Amino acid sequence: MKKLILLLFIPLISFTQKNDQSKLNLEKKKEKIVKFSEVENAPFYIDWCTSNLTEDKIRECTDSGIKLFTKKNFDTGLANELMLSGFQRITIAFVINNNGDVVDIRVRAPHPQLEDEAIRVINLLPKMEPGRQNSEAVSVSYLLQIIFKSDGNLFNQYEKKPILGFIGGDNIEVSFETDSVESVPIFPGCEKGNNERKRKCMSEKIAKFVKRKFKTDLAANCGLTGIQRISTIFKIDTLGNITDIRARAPHPQIEDEAIRVINLLPKMKPGMQLGKPVCVPYSLPIIFEVKENKKKKEILKADDFGW
Repeated sequence: MKKLILLLFIPLISFTQKNDQSKLNLEKKKEKIVKFSEVENAPFYIDWCTSNLTEDKIRECTDSGIKLFTKKNFDTGLANELMLSGFQRITIAFVINNNGDVVDIRVRAPHPQLEDEAIRVINLLPKMEPGRQNSEAVSVSYLLQIIFKSDGNLFNQYEKKPILGFIGGDNIEVSFETDSVESVPIFPGCEKGNNERKRKCMSEKIAKFVKRKFKTDLAANCGLTGIQRISTIFKIDTLGNITDIRARAPHPQIEDEAIRVINLLPKMKPGMQLGKPVCVPYSLPIIFEVKENKKKKEILKADDFGW
């Protein structure tokens, strides 16, 4: 009888221990992942963002940095090689883990080679400072949706590759670059002419506006001398308003001044794509010199370049 009880009892012990171990393993694997839009402290894109940003601006900056990196590195000419035509929409999901590394990349695209290209690009993203929830480092999920138009012409890839746009909900971002946005945003006074003339007019007027409004005296007051370079990025939204202004400069006060000036830009007529208003990112480098002898400040260039 004892043997019988023992034989019945031993398998029961083994089964219970196996289940407990499985639960422990599942708990280890079940790491908490927080959405990028919901995490208290968003991951910090070290190679792009400046250190004096508020939490909301860090989220915007990291988002912008990831998009800009993708735009620069994605080979859209691949769609022409594959003879694909029309709009190509690619959905990319990945995780910035609690060490700041990009992991668990998943992609959905119209063709396997486009999926491979998306994975290649996202794998190149630099290490970031991890996101935090309740002051603890956590893994953060990020969703990136991109769109570009291909005409299926292999020869066009050598002339001009299709340009990536980004989809956030129902909002499509289209580059200010030549031939990207169908109808560029219109700066007041630039209503006449074709798309290229309006683009050139807008660039010239923004450059003159910034040159007139920017207080270059601040550079000398901050102890800076020589050539000063400021990178500014902003968006002209679907209502024509200036939004999401970011600046990188040698000194925080210079960054604040650049943001102040860009905020003064007038409301514009929004860019249009496929008959609908779209958000158009715009990049503006500002370069000026502070001469040591007379502390003379002069803006040498305030020109635009597209994303």
